[in-house]
Amino acid sequence: MKLPHRANPDDVLVISNLDFGEETFDSDVGSWNVTRAQRDCIAGKHKTYLFDVAEVMPMSENIEVDPNKIAAMVADPTRFEKSPPPIFCAENGKIYLIDGHHRLRALQLLGHPQFIAYVIEEADAKPYRVYFNGDRVSPWTRKKNAIRGD
Repeated sequence: MKLPHRANPDDVLVISNLDFGEETFDSDVGSWNVTRAQRDCIAGKHKTYLFDVAEVMPMSENIEVDPNKIAAMVADPTRFEKSPPPIFCAENGKIYLIDGHHRLRALQLLGHPQFIAYVIEEADAKPYRVYFNGDRVSPWTRKKNAIRGD
């Protein structure tokens, strides 16, 4: 009888707070469950606040975006009326834009000075934090940072 292969603990990835098919936002700080955040924000669980585009842009400049998606939004500004506000999530005393980077860039190009966004307060943020073997930063983000030398 052949014994089954024993998994090396380093070969196993346990992901918490994420179901199959849900979307995440991954950064050097951590990962968030965007699908769950969108659902709960739309359901009214979190408040909206007014933000200045110029103040928020510097914290979003290093995020990779699809220029074609931004161009499509700029070409059809009515898309903003159909999409929910962007979402910030608080963690360690700071807020991070976890959904809405394309919308923010399009708003800047269209000359909008302000926008409304949801804010998930730090006390309410735990269900949206995604963990990878207990770590907040995804292995693919760590690998990407190692390649870049961050």
